[in-house]
Amino acid sequence: MNDVQPLSSYNNSAAICSNQDDFRQALINSINETAYNNSEARQLISEEESKLIAAKKHSMAECKRRSRINSQFATLRTILPNLIKASVLEETIQCVKELTNTVSRLKEIYGGGRLECVFPASADKLRIGSCEGKGQEVVKVVFSCDDKRKLLSDVARAVRSVKGNVVRAEMVTMGGRTKCVLWVQGINGNDELKDAKEGSKCSH
Repeated sequence: MNDVQPLSSYNNSAAICSNQDDFRQALINSINETAYNNSEARQLISEEESKLIAAKKHSMAECKRRSRINSQFATLRTILPNLIKASVLEETIQCVKELTNTVSRLKEIYGGGRLECVFPASADKLRIGSCEGKGQEVVKVVFSCDDKRKLLSDVARAVRSVKGNVVRAEMVTMGGRTKCVLWVQGINGNDELKDAKEGSKCSH
């Protein structure tokens, strides 16, 4: 008789176990929910940080772009002084259009060939050679240099120094640089050719 427990005791034990299981499950659910919320929060923070970094990079790039544009406008103002920004831009656009038309005309003249041979080189260059089939020997002088005052006078003096005679001349000036092509008669022998080269160097 002593080993037999009342029915109410079994019911109380079962209720306690059930409550413990419910508490354990609720605790697990709470932990899982907290972990999920923390993960979601970290993801949101990461997304916000990425947006802030992207916005900062965009702002820095925009500042650099504006600084570069202002620097270019300042350079243009040195070429086109006493003009407001809109006028500088208008003049620049007009100049670019004129240059584009010039290039198109040159392509028509030279058959669409390479135009590097037409415009001045960025570095000082000098080339002297003989032209064949011209009857009296003609020397072709080609050089590029910075454009300057009295350039033609200096070139003429260099030609006279070797007792040459210019029979044809072409000159192109662009961006502060000049390319000059001369066909010169009256230069005979290597010594005079050497003198012509030295004289041409002095002229530019």
